[in-house]
Amino acid sequence: MKLSIDIQGGSRPRSVQKPDVVLIHGTGSHAGMWSSQVDNLVSRGHRCLTPDLRGHGKTGELYEATDIDVHIGDILESLEVVDVQYPAIFIGHSLGAIISLKLAMESPHMTRRIFLAALPGRVYKPVSKLFKVFLSGPFQTMKNLPIEKALSWRHKALLDTDLHSLNQIVDNFAELDLVSPSIEIQCPVHLSAGRFDPVAPFQYVREIHRSIPHSTLKVYDLGGHNFMDYNQASFNNWIFEHIDSDLEP
Repeated sequence: MKLSIDIQGGSRPRSVQKPDVVLIHGTGSHAGMWSSQVDNLVSRGHRCLTPDLRGHGKTGELYEATDIDVHIGDILESLEVVDVQYPAIFIGHSLGAIISLKLAMESPHMTRRIFLAALPGRVYKPVSKLFKVFLSGPFQTMKNLPIEKALSWRHKALLDTDLHSLNQIVDNFAELDLVSPSIEIQCPVHLSAGRFDPVAPFQYVREIHRSIPHSTLKVYDLGGHNFMDYNQASFNNWIFEHIDSDLEP
């Protein structure tokens, strides 16, 4: 499925332009979450591509069964038509971090380095069950209430996401395990995590970090799942600390 992709930057000749950056949002979000990062990356000479996953933002929903391979297929199909300069840098949050990691493992020629924010190594069962309860009733109730002006952009983005998309993600990732299998990866890996994240528990992010040689880990001590929303400057600095450290393929 071809996704809606916003492209910014890239006005410089390819010979002097810095690597392309693909930023992939998480569940119940959209490409707009990356506005601060995109502005800063473009000002530094990068071209940024921010897709909306199926059922999110400006991308529709086909109402079929999905899993991580389907989402990866959507990304690959969509990037084919926008002339991405590989290897590119991938930045992902939550589900977007899973997609970025899998792409780096399965298609190493595509990835120069990856930044994984709030990567869910495993999902606590109570969290998964609670989200299912929310989607089974309260989600639609809140969606129908005239409360749009009172909502933050992130809460509004969640309620604007297609219910089928959310249910598919919850069903597919309830048994997620990125901790037990060996992660074989060639490009540099940079992780960031909120210490109090209920969706991507810190202990599992730390285990993944320890299992990947030479990976780095930035911890937001008071952060939850969306720690970048409240730490934009620090989050941007985390990216810029590493992003240009190897401009040779």
